[in-house]
Amino acid sequence: MNSNRQPGSTLGTPGRLWARGLALGLLVLLTTACAGRGMDDDDPFRARDRSGPVILEIQNDNFNDARIYTLWNGDRRRIGTVIGKTEERFEIQARQGDLRIQVDFLAAGGFTTEPIMAWPGETVHLVIPSYP
Repeated sequence: MNSNRQPGSTLGTPGRLWARGLALGLLVLLTTACAGRGMDDDDPFRARDRSGPVILEIQNDNFNDARIYTLWNGDRRRIGTVIGKTEERFEIQARQGDLRIQVDFLAAGGFTTEPIMAWPGETVHLVIPSYP
């Protein structure tokens, strides 16, 4: 049996060398990515600032005017109206729990979004489709 490996060598086969090199490269990449994270990034153990508005941007691609409501844990509040084929921006006070946006067309039906987690300072963008 002819082998290029010296007895006691810890290098291993070429496949193992490639795997070790890949693992080392990923470790360096991961370490660099973690070191690059600043202290200003969101720290899950630091308390969040729970004040300020949530920005609600509504793009109405429908021809019908739409009345906009927010539903925070079932509490319904009217925000305003977005005329057909226009955009509006609203500031709403953030509240605890899930946010749903309800769209009520003045000429026909409407819809309610799925629950959204919205934090103070975030922007929620909703596009109302052109079809009903």
